[in-house]
Amino acid sequence: MRFFFISAVICHLALSVANAQPAPTLPVILPAVVDTSAVKAKAGKPEIHLKVLGAVETAVVFPLVALQLLSTALIEGATSESGIASVYAGGMTASGEKTRAGDTTAAHRSIPFGSRVRVTNRANGKSVVVRINDRGPFVRGRIIDLMPSSAKALGFSGLTRVTIVVVGGAIRKE
Repeated sequence: MRFFFISAVICHLALSVANAQPAPTLPVILPAVVDTSAVKAKAGKPEIHLKVLGAVETAVVFPLVALQLLSTALIEGATSESGIASVYAGGMTASGEKTRAGDTTAAHRSIPFGSRVRVTNRANGKSVVVRINDRGPFVRGRIIDLMPSSAKALGFSGLTRVTIVVVGGAIRKE
């Protein structure tokens, strides 16, 4: 719901700019901060009060909302996800390649073969870019299988929590 409202505001302002018309001031409705200990909850849910912001408040809030959208959509990438990474031995891959322990490759369930992915260890902040060349992991809760050299570069062996971001598409070999 929040994303839809923010998208509608951005589209409205973009159309105003495209038509060379001054953008009208739009009221923005945001939930107010509520002290849940003082509010009597109905069916276990606290009441949320909405506040309509004026033109000056909107001028302050709108850039912050736009910055938040840019940071989540562009900096982190639309194809980022977090979860558990594991180490695997490789062998013959789903893409037809044979891997070795020193390769910087990985297995993911759906990212296209050849795509470059930045894997960041959430425990220590270390990251490595790997190439997807296999399918997996097939264990519930895990999002990526890494070769031992990539896991060593991230500073773990076994399992760790990671964030992955696609940083490059598949590279064609000709």
